[in-house]
Amino acid sequence: MKHSLRLLTLDDIPSALSLCRSAGWNQLDEDWVRLIEYQGEGCFAAEIDGKLIGTVTTTCYGADLAWIGMMLVKADHRRRGVGAELMQKSLDYIRNRGIASVKLDATPLGQSVYETLGFSPEMTFQRWECRHISRESVDCHDRLGETHFALDRRAFAVNRTQWLMRLANDSHVHVTDDGFGMLRRGAIADYVGPLIAESPAVAREIVMQLLRSVESDRVFWDVMNADAAKLATSLGFQPVRDLTRMYFGERTVEPNMTLQYAISDPGTG
Repeated sequence: MKHSLRLLTLDDIPSALSLCRSAGWNQLDEDWVRLIEYQGEGCFAAEIDGKLIGTVTTTCYGADLAWIGMMLVKADHRRRGVGAELMQKSLDYIRNRGIASVKLDATPLGQSVYETLGFSPEMTFQRWECRHISRESVDCHDRLGETHFALDRRAFAVNRTQWLMRLANDSHVHVTDDGFGMLRRGAIADYVGPLIAESPAVAREIVMQLLRSVESDRVFWDVMNADAAKLATSLGFQPVRDLTRMYFGERTVEPNMTLQYAISDPGTG
């Protein structure tokens, strides 16, 4: 039976979470809610006979950059063009909004699919993991201010203030005068990110505070620069997974990676 595409809705979240668990991904229901509520007209589902078999999401940061994520296809429906059609649907949506620069973070499984669609590698990075974190159950709910949003614009190269505010609602947040970071729950591990800081010393202060709020005995951290890797190593983290950042279209957005110690999520940058 041929699949069909439609908009992804909040009612699809239980089935989307099932795809996450099958793929070994870390997202929870609140991650899906955040994506759909932020950019519902750019999130798409593939279904057969009313049953969800694939997803893709789009997160737009103004008119400058769009991020594609949550590209998932049920295992027994792969290699049938489902993923390619979902990606094309997302790219068409982005093109219709007039956004020239598109990025995503690819797993090794997805990278070859994206290359056939015209994506090119931009950089590689790694997911790091630490187990048996000492939990102190410290709540960390600082508030982001304009200084932090301005710093993030320097680091990320576009304005993602509205997205960060939504993300902060579901995260532990710690801020300093020269940086900010978040930590949130996941299905497999707690997740550090984003983490934006002016220096390694500031990054260390932030991540040390965030790790006091850990609720799981495992923590993931998608490390983005050499100073972050040194910091992660010193705290007992080890690399466990390779990821590739890819771009499509004009490469007009050039972030400052020295300020980025952790991303917000592979699905949103």
